[in-house]
Amino acid sequence: MKPSIKEIAKKLNVAPSTVSRALNDKHDISQTLKDKVNTIAKEIGYKKNSIAARLVNQKSNTIGLFFLSRQNINNEENTGFKYVEIILDKIKDKNYDLIIFSIDSNLKDKKKYIDICSERQVEGAIFIGLEDTDENTELLRNIDIPTVILEKRVSGKNISYIGSDNEYGINSILDYLLELGHENIGFIKGPDFIECSKDRFNTFYKRMNSLNLYKEKFVKSGNFRLESGYESTKDLLNSKDIPTAIIASSDLMAIGAMKAIKEKGLKIPEDISLVGYDGFDIGSFLSPSLTTVLQDFKSMGEKAVEILFSMIVNKEKSINMVFKPKLIKRESTK
Repeated sequence: MKPSIKEIAKKLNVAPSTVSRALNDKHDISQTLKDKVNTIAKEIGYKKNSIAARLVNQKSNTIGLFFLSRQNINNEENTGFKYVEIILDKIKDKNYDLIIFSIDSNLKDKKKYIDICSERQVEGAIFIGLEDTDENTELLRNIDIPTVILEKRVSGKNISYIGSDNEYGINSILDYLLELGHENIGFIKGPDFIECSKDRFNTFYKRMNSLNLYKEKFVKSGNFRLESGYESTKDLLNSKDIPTAIIASSDLMAIGAMKAIKEKGLKIPEDISLVGYDGFDIGSFLSPSLTTVLQDFKSMGEKAVEILFSMIVNKEKSINMVFKPKLIKRESTK
């Protein structure tokens, strides 16, 4: 039979409820009695039920991580996974549990995000991959628990935002390509329903249009996947007038583009310069190595957890924080 609170109570000749309060470090129990209770608990091998203790303290010690957009982007091609491991490690360090809700963003006949948080009694929530078309976005503005949203701006009393400066990232690429003498620059954009994708293309359009260099025929639509980069580049190169440089909105699309360029018999960067976006490690192992914009997923993920716990523990107000990415120049540009 498992050691119980009743057994400890019997040895000390006190009520089981007193033992329970001592084990939960309640202020109305003397330190002397707490020490005695803990000593006997250790002797008989009693282990406190952490779930029950959390209920007594009205704390779940649980964070909810909503991992969205997986129905639109393959697991192996989803940058959201860059955050998950980082967030998991940071929350583990806080002695909290993490529940991952991997669900579709279309919840017409399903539970709302706020309801899920309430039912699972999470103390805070982090959202990755929230789409512009998500019908729950407006509801989230009124969420009553501390919440951090990565790469999607949503205002609300209890909502903090962590993002990357996509405008700065694209302009860094354009500064570099224009300095190299490129004017005919192609662009493979990501899905229109993802905020960072729209920000990247809009920045490209505004800058190139202001210089009278924008050519709509040099713009193709992708979905952040390898294959879309490959197919989009094939379309770009299926013409007499082709760009001298191509910017892909993700490293994976850039890798797909690399394959299409080589199949066409063209050389990188001698015939076409190529730039990706994300800064995946694989880019440095390609031949030629890929020029890209490095997003600091590690710092962003760690900061998301830090901000969330400052809101939970210290009751601090929500904040917005934007990280500047960094252009990494490699062999794919000339």
